[in-house]
Amino acid sequence: MALTATIGRLRGLRSGVGLSGGKSTLIAVASIPLIAVMVFLLIMARESFIRENVDGWTLENFRVIYSDPFVYGTLLNTLGFTIVTVVVAAFFGVITAWLVERTDLPFRGAVFPIITLGVVTPGFVTAMGWLLLLHQRIGLLNKWIVNIVPGLEQSPIHVGTVVGMGFVQGISLSGLMFIMVAASFRAMDPSLEESADVHGVKLFHRLRKVTFPLAWPGILAASIYITTIGFAAFEVPAIIGMGNNIYTFSTFLFNEINPDDAGLPRYGVAAASSALMLVLAVVLSVWYLRIVRRSNRYAVVTGKGYRPKLYHLRPKAVMIAWAFVITNLLFAMILPFLVLVWASLTPYFQTPTVAAFATVTLDSYRFLSWDVVGGAAKNTLIIVIAVPTLTAIFGLMISWVVTRSRTKGVATGFEIMAFIPHAVPNIIFAVGALILGLRFLPEFIPFYGTVYILIVVFVITRISFATRVYNAAFIQIHHELDEAGYVFGLSRVTVLWRILRPLLTPALLYTWVWMAMLAYRELTLAAVLASRENTVLAMKAWTLWQADLTTGAALTVVMTLGMLPIVAVYFFIARRVGRVSG
Repeated sequence: MALTATIGRLRGLRSGVGLSGGKSTLIAVASIPLIAVMVFLLIMARESFIRENVDGWTLENFRVIYSDPFVYGTLLNTLGFTIVTVVVAAFFGVITAWLVERTDLPFRGAVFPIITLGVVTPGFVTAMGWLLLLHQRIGLLNKWIVNIVPGLEQSPIHVGTVVGMGFVQGISLSGLMFIMVAASFRAMDPSLEESADVHGVKLFHRLRKVTFPLAWPGILAASIYITTIGFAAFEVPAIIGMGNNIYTFSTFLFNEINPDDAGLPRYGVAAASSALMLVLAVVLSVWYLRIVRRSNRYAVVTGKGYRPKLYHLRPKAVMIAWAFVITNLLFAMILPFLVLVWASLTPYFQTPTVAAFATVTLDSYRFLSWDVVGGAAKNTLIIVIAVPTLTAIFGLMISWVVTRSRTKGVATGFEIMAFIPHAVPNIIFAVGALILGLRFLPEFIPFYGTVYILIVVFVITRISFATRVYNAAFIQIHHELDEAGYVFGLSRVTVLWRILRPLLTPALLYTWVWMAMLAYRELTLAAVLASRENTVLAMKAWTLWQADLTTGAALTVVMTLGMLPIVAVYFFIARRVGRVSG
């Protein structure tokens, strides 16, 4: 009946004004962001073999990088930071996912949207908050520890370490781990667990021997995904690490193109240092894809009679479970934001006391340079509208080529190319875009130092996520609808726009809003590509934070609250398409 109704619609479309174009048009449009990906990577590869005052190609950049002990220290910092990040994210994310999906925890439906809110909270908000909480000298929690422990002059806890940074990054990514792992627990057939229960296997042993091994592919895939994020993370290492002379790959690369000694940017050294991280990222991504493809070996959900059975939690266990979930939320979102609010309301950062509350003022908000902030807000608004829109258009075209072109070689090539932006640290594309604007494009093309360079890099670094969502949505639409349109003489572009697009609307809207939130909070790319003309709110907040703590905290609070309307739209759409449980 659905096909008959669609054919009826097609009769009307055929007599109406159709959109011209065919397969070659769709492939050409879909190629645009993928060509940009290759151009940026080729520029970085070329730059790594070029050095100032050296004629021709040279390996000097690689010699400089890989003979420097500081670089190896940076790599060790990056490795340690990433390991701690994954461990912390897995600890909070996996346990929370099990509690929500495999137990009868009361009001568990509220956890998913709250955790999602934590995921979209800007990473620099979490980093700033924890720096104020656990700074060795001014941290509120550290001062509290010193006051209650007799004879302790200085708190042993300091967030400005590799472990401290990893903890902050991990807690900020625990929500993402939760979202990725929850699906594995949700789809698990309880029959094997019930068999273990019948044979008298206790809960702890059932979890260790049955439940978690069955969920292992999902946990491992999520851990690898978090690992790729950890290798390229910038916000936490920049805000916490750089002030304590602790550098990871991303902050080292940032310093190479923005040297503290007022020297010229060392793009060649930056490109050479990216080579190793590029290789590691590709290896991790290949491993991730292999895990995902082999996950069917662990599939145990079969038949329409599948009904999940939940573990019953006793009252004491319910209290412990909710204490764990609330602790996760406090660490990931609530405490960092509250301490930033406090910092923004005081003339100088101080411990909350009765005397301190008497000094509360709105001066940090009143004396913000709203004309400068207004320019940053304008650029942010442009990006929030342009980036998700362009990502939706190009992602839709790429997914059509991958799922509908019926040219296996082309589809495979587009699939691989669309995944590369996920495999490669985003900061590498940003440096490639800088070099393109400085050395290759003529001055009359508005690219370097403009908002357009941000838009281009934001789009190509987000294209992987969009195509993943659209590929899944396309697969759910039967090819008969395409063929019916072709029978009635409609072009491929017309079929895509007039028939498939309406069916893809939920996925398009969901992805658009998600991309808008990510573009709004993005600091990494904004910091690398920043200039006076293209500063965005995230970059402005970080700049103010470095100059004046209370003013930077005020703008960060304003920016976080300004994100709430986008989040509200996201939850509305996500619930409509069934992506948020509860």
